[in-house]
Amino acid sequence: MPALLRKIQENIRYLVDQAFARKFVGQSLLFLTLVVSVTLIGMTAMFFGLFSEENAGIRTIPRDIDRGVLDSLWWSLNQVMRLPGFEKAYGATVPVVIYSLFLSLMGLVVFSVLISLINNTMRSRIEALRKGDTQVLERNHVLLLGWNNKIFSILQQLARLQPGVKVVILAPRDIDMMQEQLRIAGIQRERIKVILRSGTPSNHGELDRVAVDRATSVIVLATDADDGEAIKTIVLLTARRDWAGEPPVLTSEIALEKNFELAKIAAGDRLHIISSSRIISKVIVQAVRNPGLADVYSEIFSPAGNSIYVQCIPECTDRTMAEIAYGLRNAVPIGVTWEQQRDGAVRIAAGLNLEPDYEVAEDEQLVLLTHGLPVKYSHCGIPESRIYQEGGSIPQVPPRVLLIGWTDILYDILQELDAHASYGTEVTILADVCEEEAKQEVAGHQSGELRNLALVFREGDAVMSSAYADIDISAFQSIVVLADRSGEQGEKEGDADTRTLRILLRLSDLRRQSDARVHTVAELLDENNRDLLEGLGVDDIVVSSEVVSAQLAQIAGQEVLAPIYRELLSAGGVEISLRPAGDYVKLDCDCVFSDLIYAGQQKMEIALGLRLAREGGKVLLNPSRQTRWRLGEEDKVIVLAQQVY
Repeated sequence: MPALLRKIQENIRYLVDQAFARKFVGQSLLFLTLVVSVTLIGMTAMFFGLFSEENAGIRTIPRDIDRGVLDSLWWSLNQVMRLPGFEKAYGATVPVVIYSLFLSLMGLVVFSVLISLINNTMRSRIEALRKGDTQVLERNHVLLLGWNNKIFSILQQLARLQPGVKVVILAPRDIDMMQEQLRIAGIQRERIKVILRSGTPSNHGELDRVAVDRATSVIVLATDADDGEAIKTIVLLTARRDWAGEPPVLTSEIALEKNFELAKIAAGDRLHIISSSRIISKVIVQAVRNPGLADVYSEIFSPAGNSIYVQCIPECTDRTMAEIAYGLRNAVPIGVTWEQQRDGAVRIAAGLNLEPDYEVAEDEQLVLLTHGLPVKYSHCGIPESRIYQEGGSIPQVPPRVLLIGWTDILYDILQELDAHASYGTEVTILADVCEEEAKQEVAGHQSGELRNLALVFREGDAVMSSAYADIDISAFQSIVVLADRSGEQGEKEGDADTRTLRILLRLSDLRRQSDARVHTVAELLDENNRDLLEGLGVDDIVVSSEVVSAQLAQIAGQEVLAPIYRELLSAGGVEISLRPAGDYVKLDCDCVFSDLIYAGQQKMEIALGLRLAREGGKVLLNPSRQTRWRLGEEDKVIVLAQQVY
């Protein structure tokens, strides 16, 4: 008996599944079967006293036809269907009863369709609102086109630079996914209003939907490192002529250096291009040459640190840069900007690390390293330093460097290393790529031969100890761990950082075994993973998203910063460097920041701050002018200087 019941249950379940699989027809048959079955079950009430004397006073029980099958059918069907019109036809002729039943059923269908239409309309409108399909009515907002891991840092930067700013994001992503990622990143705690829209940025209609013509600035991001979509968006933006008013500031990120020239052609002079790979590779190589420099860039690009600003200070007109350096008590002047006519349009130009006797003109603005604006000038003359001393060491690429990982920025890193290295510098590349393929890839991406580098390729998974069987860690002066997305973990940012962490754990163990202390630079994609590297012997952490997003956000707020960053992070320009304190002032003597300002001016450099070894490498940018230090051999002076190749 139980087996029979189970069999019946399985058959019923199968029939129900088949009915729902056939949608309307199957579900209609299931509905009719259910109505007939329940009605027949209800008719059995006549065997249990439906027409008995005890129920004679119940008005809803019909008795005028036969007090049997027909009356019980009528009663049961009305209980099941609850059709008021049909119920009132009791006792009428058969055709009228049939009409009444048909019309009552149709009324039920019409009412159900009405409810369904209202329900579906409401659901579609709610779904449209949830997906962000509606028109954006904002004005003077910042428009972000695309989505990648840099967007969170950009929003934090915008919240700091423009508190209360309205930001509209248009990206080929699901709204729920974007909302969840913004929540995890803590963006809801920032002083910023974020409006999300799902769509394709390279579509003209989508751009109109997010009010591109009413935005104050537009930032294009390389979604999933896809420069193709970014370049199409650039073409669409630069070709646009129907701006409602003043055209917005246009800035775009290009992920791959090989696409930079094409993006520049598409942008012309209308849009600022930020090459992610070029900037990150330059910062990494500078960190190799200047241990500790990553912390300097981290503060400059941090939403809470000393950053680069531009301000017109009338009191500084016709004064020299040397005078201004002493007269600004809460800022370091690093250059000037001015407007110039070029190709029939007004362009902004910038000059950094100017001579101390350079006089600031009336139409020039000062470029400042400061914690915020406004900055005030008070004249105090040009003091001399009694502890200044000569010296001049230039940071070099160490003789042996180990690069771990294989990413798109590897080729740019090799070019940058080659530009600064001495002849014969050995660079060993450890990656999960066979030697022949690695050689071909490197050769295919180089515009010319590497003059100073001798490349050595090692194939292996850097997470495994077997990869280091033929590598002596202690023989290298610097190790660089790149954020390699090509590992077994897949293509996600979090997976790349997890792989970096595993490699650093392996290196930490190898260093303990060999008792070696090697300067280590690590690239991260997510700022939130920085704390995970504590205690693993990492000297410089370069958060690539932070470096690029800071420039995108700051240029969106101040377009004048575009030529400044271009000068600061381009080959052949100026660079931030860490130099031994003994090259500037006498050691073990009381020293104030004005002594460093004076020493820097004698070398045609600009002192930006200090890195104190005895305080764990603490970076002090734009320090207090009253603080005194006694500098030692391991302490460094942070300067802005001309690049030397």
